[in-house]
Amino acid sequence: MQRINETDLNRVKEEFFLRGETVARWAERNGFSSSAVYQVLSGRCQARRGDSHRIAVKLGLKPEPSESKVSIHQHEEAAM
Repeated sequence: MQRINETDLNRVKEEFFLRGETVARWAERNGFSSSAVYQVLSGRCQARRGDSHRIAVKLGLKPEPSESKVSIHQHEEAAM
């Protein structure tokens, strides 16, 4: 399992700075709590599931889940 590295976190923080956008404003526009976004950006949260995962994907820190992997997983759950 690949972890989010410090270089990627710093890149995203720099992008906020260059755009002149606050983390709180980005969080509000995207339907997340600013505290959850700050936890992801600080590296305190591993962003494995739930909102933290969705935040990391939206920020470009993690790849989008592929449709094929999701559909295979859903098929396996339905068979149980």
